[in-house]
Amino acid sequence: MGGEYKVPHCVICLKSYAGGRELTCSDECHEELARRLISEFGEFKKVISETTGIAYRVPTRDVIEKGLREEELDQYSVWGGNGS
Repeated sequence: MGGEYKVPHCVICLKSYAGGRELTCSDECHEELARRLISEFGEFKKVISETTGIAYRVPTRDVIEKGLREEELDQYSVWGGNGS
């Protein structure tokens, strides 16, 4: 119960590893995870600002690697604008 430490296991190769990462054990496994997620969900995601209601075209890789914050959305192109 409480206080037990569970050794993380890589979601790609299933090896246990000594932390430092959330889901994968290596750069190679991280790249494979990103590739699979982009294949499954597409290269871009439509992310709508809760504040303005504006939809932005955000690369799925950015969502995976950086996460998103409301105040950073304006660095992306508007969904439905040029190039989307």
